[in-house]
Amino acid sequence: GYLKVGIPLSEDNSQNIAIVADYSYTDMDSWFGQSTWLGSQHSVFGNLMYQNEINESHRFTVGLGGTFDRYDEYINKYVRSETMAPAYVNDRITGLATAGVFGEYTFTAGEKFTSIVGLRGDWYKGDGFKFSPRVTLKYSPVDKIAIRLNGGRGLRYANPLIDNIGVFSTGKLFSGNFEEHTLEDAWTFGGNLTYYLPFGASSNTYISFDYFRTAFSQQMIVDYEHLNNTISFYNLDGRRSYTDNFQVDFNVEPVERFTVTATFRYTDARVTLEGQGLVEKPMTSRYKGVLNMQYATNLNKWIFDFTASVNGPCRVYDFMRDLKDADGNRLYVNGYTPVYPLLYLQVTRRFKGVDVYIGGENLTNFRQKNVILGSRDSSTGLVSAHQPSFDASAVWGPIMGARFYAGVRFTLWKTR
Repeated sequence: GYLKVGIPLSEDNSQNIAIVADYSYTDMDSWFGQSTWLGSQHSVFGNLMYQNEINESHRFTVGLGGTFDRYDEYINKYVRSETMAPAYVNDRITGLATAGVFGEYTFTAGEKFTSIVGLRGDWYKGDGFKFSPRVTLKYSPVDKIAIRLNGGRGLRYANPLIDNIGVFSTGKLFSGNFEEHTLEDAWTFGGNLTYYLPFGASSNTYISFDYFRTAFSQQMIVDYEHLNNTISFYNLDGRRSYTDNFQVDFNVEPVERFTVTATFRYTDARVTLEGQGLVEKPMTSRYKGVLNMQYATNLNKWIFDFTASVNGPCRVYDFMRDLKDADGNRLYVNGYTPVYPLLYLQVTRRFKGVDVYIGGENLTNFRQKNVILGSRDSSTGLVSAHQPSFDASAVWGPIMGARFYAGVRFTLWKTR
């Protein structure tokens, strides 16, 4: 349920009080062979805010807020089918709560400059009081250029098993504090430069550059490499973990109703793992490029949409480095996945109230080899799911080949 009530305090609505409340319930039952995770979550959120728009240049908001989450979980983790009792069983109820105050001030100088400065102070159950500042700046020296700078602190409770549900798709043992809801703590800084270019059939031709860095001081680490056939859960505890993201976007409409969008993203993710020091974060793609082209005929009767992407390599887990295909060739040269392309195409014909479409996905038919890892049964040659080496979670690419589809979409009414 969701509730929002606003009470104006002035005739021009420049001052008001708002109450926002939200409740949600989630229930999920998951079975992974003989392992089971059954859980539900009750979430309550509430805010009381006061907003004052002093004039066109100055506005501020202050308020009180709080959250409460209750987790009911039943975990039944098997390692081998021959074992009569599971390797781990737990039925638990966890309550997480926060309460605090916040304030935000906005300064606007026409269309050239905007700044938003905010500060939160929250009490976290079991972790005490934490401050979370945040700053957003936007500056447009000329009409065609926009510069944005952002920085702030983020805090969240991590749920190790739910956030990493794929760990149940393995036969590996769990080690460490996988039951602990760690309060993750990170600072993010970065900016964006957007330049609107003077060509194309519309005014929305632009190129933009983004850079953001997220640095953790506390983080839940899920380590597949520390111990053999074991997934280790532990806290970062002040060691280094960061991600640098660089991105370039380009958008143009060369002719009317034909749009071209291109994006390239490069990621450098590093984390400190037990026994290894600061290393490249496994199973995280280094880069990705996407090109999308869309053309619509007059009145949008026909719409053609084409997307191509190239996906960069990622470092695989140490236990995957020596894997070979059926011909004896190494799958991961130097411990990295191959670069692979993906193609998507869709054609839509629009009628009054009805859209008919046909399309295809993964038209290059690229598929990850040896998705299911582990020891093979000597009699069948198949990977045995009843061994601690079994792992179906190490997925980095498509596991299904080319797919084609067709469909009909009905529009019963339109709102104007």
